[in-house]
Amino acid sequence: MSTTLWIQLLGIIFGCLMSYFTFVKYKRKELNNSEFVWWCLGWVILMILAVFPGFLDFIIAPLNFYRRLDFFVVIGFFVLLGLGFYNYSIVKKMERKLIKFVQHDAMKQQRELKK
Repeated sequence: MSTTLWIQLLGIIFGCLMSYFTFVKYKRKELNNSEFVWWCLGWVILMILAVFPGFLDFIIAPLNFYRRLDFFVVIGFFVLLGLGFYNYSIVKKMERKLIKFVQHDAMKQQRELKK
């Protein structure tokens, strides 16, 4: 078996597993309808690109990538960096809200103790 076939097989298995986990999250009401549809669409696109990587040749050729895998690695780094920054900003926002909540709660308890 060639390396390409293994990568395609892993892409399909990964896409199927992630589709299943997305469905489980949807059934647990952790995702709404539109989030479920977008994530499933993303997993289907991943599986299609795993099986037919030639669909991206019109993007890869002008960018002078020698192999399709190089393109996917670069895009993967961009996506991971973007998601990492987004995750960081959400955590910082939640941290500020938590600090504000704890301060407000402490002030409230302090006023109740003085009464």
